[in-house]
Amino acid sequence: MSLVRTGEAECLMIPAVQGFALGDWEATARVMKAGGAGLDFAQSWFPQLEADFKPGRVWLGIQGDDLVAYAVLEDDQPSNRATQLNDATWIMGDALELFFHAEGRPAYYEFHVTPDNVRLQLFFPSREAFLERRKHTHWAVADSRFESAARVNDTRTQWEAVMRIKLALVLDEPRDDGSRRFRFSFSRYDYQPGRKRPVTSATTRLHAPDFHYIPEWDWAEAARG
Repeated sequence: MSLVRTGEAECLMIPAVQGFALGDWEATARVMKAGGAGLDFAQSWFPQLEADFKPGRVWLGIQGDDLVAYAVLEDDQPSNRATQLNDATWIMGDALELFFHAEGRPAYYEFHVTPDNVRLQLFFPSREAFLERRKHTHWAVADSRFESAARVNDTRTQWEAVMRIKLALVLDEPRDDGSRRFRFSFSRYDYQPGRKRPVTSATTRLHAPDFHYIPEWDWAEAARG
């Protein structure tokens, strides 16, 4: 299933999926590709894709009270020098990131996964807090906030990642109407041989590569899983 946007205010329905499992790559890929909601990475801030752009796609689903994601990212020699939780992954190599934000609240999370499954977890009280430009360690969260797994294919031309995040992280106070609505955005850093800067891309239609620009993130509604 692919998500098709017809307007800026559209809320994307994230479907319930069964069979997603962090330890079973084949089953997870099959389930997510068949029943998940798919989004492609792009560079909406450019009139056309950079020559070095590598395609990527992420599928989303709801399993019980969790948001689950499965990503397939084409990449030349996937790698990242990060080795510990909350290392500065985005400047150390290839990384997939998710921004996660509840409707009507200023705070949001930023989660990263590398090809070696090193994670980064950040919590910002608001976009204004992010703009203070403090060291990322100021916003780092030491306690585990999500689960993940990653693997690189044998030819080192592609890597996959899976993520599981509790919806309660941002939807801890259910609305009276039962809505489970949130904003999100996936983006990636693709470092390539011979380039000084990474190729960046996102699943949302950003006017610039400002991944923290909340007003342009996608809206989503979590199905009852």
